[in-house]
Amino acid sequence: MALLPACGRLGGRRGDGDGGSKTAPHFKPGFNLFSPDQDIELGRQSAEKISAEVPLVRDEAIVGYVRQLGSRLAAKAPGHKFPYQFNVVATKEINAFALPGGPIFVNAGTIAAAKNEGELVGVMAHEIAHVALRHGTNQASKAYLAKAGLDVLGTITGGGSSDLGQIINVIGGAGANVIFLKFGRTAETESDLEGARIMAEAGYDPRDMASFFETLKAKDGQRIPEFLSDHPDPGNRVATINKAFPSLPVSPNPVRDSDDFQSVKARLTGAGLSSPKDPARLGPRDPNDMKPSSRPELPSASFAGFEASNGSFTLEYPENWEALASDESNMIFAPQGAYGRMNESVMVTHGIFVGALAVEASDLESATARFVELQIEANPDFRVVRQPERVNFGDRQGFATVVAGSSPVTGVVEIDVIYTTATVDGRLFYLITIAPEDEYQSYKEAFERIISSIRLAR
Repeated sequence: MALLPACGRLGGRRGDGDGGSKTAPHFKPGFNLFSPDQDIELGRQSAEKISAEVPLVRDEAIVGYVRQLGSRLAAKAPGHKFPYQFNVVATKEINAFALPGGPIFVNAGTIAAAKNEGELVGVMAHEIAHVALRHGTNQASKAYLAKAGLDVLGTITGGGSSDLGQIINVIGGAGANVIFLKFGRTAETESDLEGARIMAEAGYDPRDMASFFETLKAKDGQRIPEFLSDHPDPGNRVATINKAFPSLPVSPNPVRDSDDFQSVKARLTGAGLSSPKDPARLGPRDPNDMKPSSRPELPSASFAGFEASNGSFTLEYPENWEALASDESNMIFAPQGAYGRMNESVMVTHGIFVGALAVEASDLESATARFVELQIEANPDFRVVRQPERVNFGDRQGFATVVAGSSPVTGVVEIDVIYTTATVDGRLFYLITIAPEDEYQSYKEAFERIISSIRLAR
């Protein structure tokens, strides 16, 4: 279709692993002078201090996603039912850390470094295992005894949260958090294996945890990631996890990745984002080099995010599509080989046009009719096959109009759906889905997701 401008917000997930009859490794918390309630209070105090000192990500989409993953994994944690809480630290450093009693912090850099959801889940499950196995207060107990002596055992075992200020002062005062964040190799082995079990029971493949460790080790010539510094390798942890794999209750179809993960990663890294002011515009290759006989790659199941530079709208689109500005008013989202210029007209055979512009009309219905009329004028072989119908578009009232005709590029019948609604400043916002009739069903799911993801400024 040629566009003639008018003048004038997870992939579903599979269920949890069924557990099977396999025997997963289990570990019990070691020597500890603290009660679980004291773990919680210590963690709360430490988390408050850390939250005041480090920048936290406030993006609800990112934090909500991490918390959703965390809740799913924490449900499979052994031992005391701690109140797990999850936050994302706004730093590019690759790391994550857990505090006694449930607070867990995941660096944004860890999400960016993970290749898929399974790798991120591996990191989170590892940290949950540290909490469940009470590694932080196990170390604090040893530090406390080393400094205060055995005569304080009665004070700890019989005391409540009121004693914690004294305890923290004895084990290091303001620096006590260091004790909670640095674990020995035995604790790391336990967390690797218990974390692998948590992953399996939550429906994931534990080998993705091993894969993440391999990813970090492969960073040749770079400084060792903080994660490996703070979580020392107890040996060949990858081999250890792989060796334990047969004993884990892994689902026959474990979750490896999700659209939600890819969307959040793109949101953090800016991957796939573009805008009308981006220097990437239509025509980086020969503008007339459109191959009528070619069929582009089908839409990816993973989606990237897009936000207009002026904040007027956001949407999601298949990550194997390109986002380009065709002119000052219009954007194209389409796979390679499915767009270009022909006889000075912007052409798309598979994908979408999207934009906002002024249309001289008294109301939305009239503006829609005028806009559709202009598109038919630009594509004389097309006709309206379904009159405008009222729909919810961009969380507001809109219209959907279906037009069809012979594509001047492919020569086959093309089905286009024109969605329209009004912006807050009175312009017409439009999105046109485009696909050949014989391929439309292959694009329908992607189009529906794009439409449902549209959010307009209010």
